[in-house]
Amino acid sequence: MVAGDQLQTGYVTMKTTLPPFDNLNVRQAVNMAINKDRIVRIINGRAAPANQPLPPAMPGYDPSYQGFAYDPAKARQLLAEAGFPTGFATELYVMNTDPQPRIAQSIQQDLAQVGIRVAIKSLAQANVIAAGGSADQAPMVWSGGMAWIADFPDPSNFYGPILGCMGAVDGGWNWSRYCNKTLDAEAAKADAMTREQDQGARVAQWRKIFIAAMNDAPWVPIFNEKRFTVHSARMGGADALYVDPVHVPVNYDAIWIKS
Repeated sequence: MVAGDQLQTGYVTMKTTLPPFDNLNVRQAVNMAINKDRIVRIINGRAAPANQPLPPAMPGYDPSYQGFAYDPAKARQLLAEAGFPTGFATELYVMNTDPQPRIAQSIQQDLAQVGIRVAIKSLAQANVIAAGGSADQAPMVWSGGMAWIADFPDPSNFYGPILGCMGAVDGGWNWSRYCNKTLDAEAAKADAMTREQDQGARVAQWRKIFIAAMNDAPWVPIFNEKRFTVHSARMGGADALYVDPVHVPVNYDAIWIKS
């Protein structure tokens, strides 16, 4: 059995254009209220808790960033400072196939502990995607089953469609409607660094962009999936090829059968 990290992040979006999620304290409170370790246990440990948009296997991931620690007491304090001392009611949209509803229920229970009363809207995948891409629906979305997996192994793929202004439109995949034009300009500069000698600076630039976005808390990053592959002793090739995050399910071109 071979285990490996994937270029995937599962997250909860908060629609930053809809009250009360237009309030930074509220978004930070939601980040601090959710027990990610328990959610990982729900999926039998097949992931690691996340604290930022990029997964650990992606260039630009910041291993020194601590994010928002699980702290219900601090979450209640932030809600009170935001003008919600007794919490508020909202909705969480989720795809209706297992284990996604169970994960949504875990999130619902955690948020109830800080006074946020969540009604779960468990729908077919297409309906959740449509609601997420609308301006006036889906104040929160659990992305499970639809979570972002990199199309190519570059940090830019985790920004434009799901955090950039170009995705914050009707039908877009930026379900939080987060739009920071300053970060968009920084992202354009990072994308323009194409020379080989600039790659270190490019990755450092992306790292700053994602941490700045996370400090605005449009998401709650929940977990980064891991892959597990079983293969017989007859199969050749390095173990990493069997959990290659770019070649799914297996990098068949580089493995073989031993005689």
